[in-house]
Amino acid sequence: MYFWIFRFHPYMKKLLILFIALSFFSCEKINSVTSAWFLEKTSNKDFIDFSQVDQFPQFKNCDALLNHQKGKICFENTLHQKINDRVQNLKLKSTYIISDTLLIHFTIDKEGYFKCNKIKVSDTLQLYFPDLTNKVQEIIHELDPVNPAQKRGIPVTSTYMIPILIQTK
Repeated sequence: MYFWIFRFHPYMKKLLILFIALSFFSCEKINSVTSAWFLEKTSNKDFIDFSQVDQFPQFKNCDALLNHQKGKICFENTLHQKINDRVQNLKLKSTYIISDTLLIHFTIDKEGYFKCNKIKVSDTLQLYFPDLTNKVQEIIHELDPVNPAQKRGIPVTSTYMIPILIQTK
């Protein structure tokens, strides 16, 4: 029925294509304006940033700390000390003097258990101590459970990274 228009008006087809293209573009603009409007309407109290926790995991000696920053420092220091003590017990020996850092990426789940995700170790440490990563993984898995991190009073899984300095004399 409407196809007879295209026979009498050669520019009508181009005009129709242009109209369709513009309508797609305008829908995209309306969608982005709606998204921006929606983001402005949502307040910060509705948005939960799970990359930041309200309360860090707590060891028993850090339980009484209510200050967020002091709790974080206590957690980091206690964890570093526990891991460092156990790495020292490995009694790593070498004929060369080695001073290098390994990075431990780990997770503390909602129940407070540690899980080693990845260990970044230099080629030098890997060469002189090939079992080091396996031993460090065991150390992480053997850590006693802690009170997990919390976000809005709910226990959450959290991921951390800690550097450990390895030195031989």
